[in-house]
Amino acid sequence: MNNKISRYVYLIFFFLFHIKYGYYKKNLEFSHAKKFGTILVQDKKGRIKPMNTVALELLRKISKKDSIKNLDANNWLISFYKDPNIWFIYPFIKISKKGGKKLFNITKADKYGNTSLINLYEKKKNKKYQLIFEKDFINAFSKNPFERNNYEKEIINLTEKVNLLFSILKGEYINILPIPNHINSPWTSWIKWIKNNNITSFKNYIQLLIDSKKNVNWDKPNKILDDIICFQQKYGKTIIPSYNKIKVELFYNKLNIFYFLMYIYFIIGFIIILFSFIRFFFLKQKIDFIINILYYIIYLFFIYHTFGLCLRWYVSFHAPWSNEYESIIFISWCTLFSGLILSKNKKIFIPGISCIISSILLSIAYINLINPEITNLVPVLKSYWLIIHVAIIISSYGFLSVSSFIGLLVLILFILKKFFFIKNIKLIINDLTSINELSMTIGLFLLTIGTSLGAIWANESWGSYWSWDPKETWALISIMVYVFILHMRLIPSLRGKYIFNVFSFLSILSILITYFGVNYYLSGLHSYAKGNDLFVSKIFIILLILIIIIIIFSSYTYKRRS
Repeated sequence: MNNKISRYVYLIFFFLFHIKYGYYKKNLEFSHAKKFGTILVQDKKGRIKPMNTVALELLRKISKKDSIKNLDANNWLISFYKDPNIWFIYPFIKISKKGGKKLFNITKADKYGNTSLINLYEKKKNKKYQLIFEKDFINAFSKNPFERNNYEKEIINLTEKVNLLFSILKGEYINILPIPNHINSPWTSWIKWIKNNNITSFKNYIQLLIDSKKNVNWDKPNKILDDIICFQQKYGKTIIPSYNKIKVELFYNKLNIFYFLMYIYFIIGFIIILFSFIRFFFLKQKIDFIINILYYIIYLFFIYHTFGLCLRWYVSFHAPWSNEYESIIFISWCTLFSGLILSKNKKIFIPGISCIISSILLSIAYINLINPEITNLVPVLKSYWLIIHVAIIISSYGFLSVSSFIGLLVLILFILKKFFFIKNIKLIINDLTSINELSMTIGLFLLTIGTSLGAIWANESWGSYWSWDPKETWALISIMVYVFILHMRLIPSLRGKYIFNVFSFLSILSILITYFGVNYYLSGLHSYAKGNDLFVSKIFIILLILIIIIIIFSSYTYKRRS
C-alpha cells in the first residue's frame, strides 16, 4: 500500500485507545440525516443521484447490508466521516465464504463473516502498516482472471473494499459541489472545497454536527445543507434531475421492493402448491376458496412488482433490464406473468410454481449480492432495440422456466403414483402436460423472434447479422433443443407424456448456460453483460444431482406402472 494510506492507518490507530466500542450506537437527529440523504452527488460515471443512494451503494459493497445496527445508510456515512476511528475497529466488512477457511482465519472474521479494518493490517519493523495478505494480493493480481482460484478472487475483492474505505475518507464519493461556469459541468468533493460562495468547509460541518448533538440544536447543520442545495440549483441546474425524479429515487430506495417480494413469493408459492396437493389428493374442495384468495393476492404483488420496475425505469431513464441485476428481476417478473396467464382457467399448481421460480430468481439477485446500483447505459445499449430485443428474449426465459418446473412437478406425480392411489392423478398429469406444452411453445416462439431481432440489432451495431458469439451460439442451441422436444411426438420411441416432461425438465440447462454460463464464464461481443462470478458452478452441480435423482425415481416408477 502507498505511504498515504499507511499514514492514515497510523493516525487512526493512534487514537484507538480513546475509543469506547459501543459508541457506534449513537445516532444523528433523524430529520437532519434525512436531509443529508437528499443532497445530490455526481458519481464517477457522471450520474447525478441523491446521497442516500450513494450511501446505500457503499454500505452494500462493504457490508452487504442496507443498515448497520440502528444506523441507516445516511447515518452510517456521516458517522464514518465524523468518527472514522470507530469504524476501523468495528467488524462490518463482509468476508465471503467463497474464500474458504483460510481467508476467514487470516482476516479474523467472526461467526457472521464480518471483520474490522484493524484486523486486516499488521505493523512492520519500519513502523509502517500493510495488509496482512499483501503478498497474496500481489500474486493473485499478477494472474490471468481465469486462472485465479476462489481464495485469490476474494483477496482481490477484499482489497477493493479496503481501497473503497480509504476513498470514502478522501472524499471521492461526496462530489456535491458543481464547479461554476465549467464547460463539462464537473462536480468536486466537499472535502477538497476551498471556502467560497458561502459554502462552509466539510471540516467545520463535521464539528457543527458534534456541537449540535451536544446542544440538541440542528439549525446550523441544516442551514449548511440548505446552502449546498441552493448552490447546486444555481450552478448545476443544467444537469441535475428534476425534483420529482429525486423524490421518486428516494422513495424507491426506501421501499426495497424486490427484497420484500423475494420472501412473499416463496411463502405464497409454497402455500398454493401445498393446498393444491391437498385439494387433488384428498378431494378437499373447500380449499378452492383459499387457493382463489391466494391467487388474487399474487395479482396484487405482481402489480407491486410491476410498480417497482416502473419506478426503476423512471429513475434510470432506461428500460430496467440493462444489467445483470435488472435482467434477473425482470425475468422474475416475466415468470410470474407467464404463470398468471397459463393459470387463467387452471388455478392449480401453476401460480405456485411461478411464485417459487420468481422467489429463486430474486434470491439469486440478493443472496448472491449482485450489485443493484442504477448505472448509465453503455453506448451499445443506447438503442430502441434494448426495449424490443432484450424484453422479448427475457420474456421467453420466463415461459421456459415455468415449463421446466411443470415438467419437474409431473415427474414427482409419477413418483407419487407408486405410493398413493389417487383417482384423478392421471387427469392432473394430462392437464399439466398440456399446460407445459403450451408454455414451451410460447417460450420458443418468443426466443426465436427475440434472437432474430437481435441479429438485426447486431448488424446495426457491429456490421454483421451473426458472429457466432457465445451468446448467439447458445441462443441458437436453445432454440434447437426446444424445437426437438416439441417434435419428439413424431418419433414413435419418444412419444408419451413421461418422456416429454423428462426432456422439458432437462431443457432448462440450455437456458442456464445461455444466461449464467455465457454471462459469467465466457467472453464475447456481449461482454458488457458480464458480471462477477457467482456460485453458478454449485447451482449446476446441485441441479444435476437433483435431476438425476428425480429422473431415476420417476423412471423406475413409470416402468413398474407400465
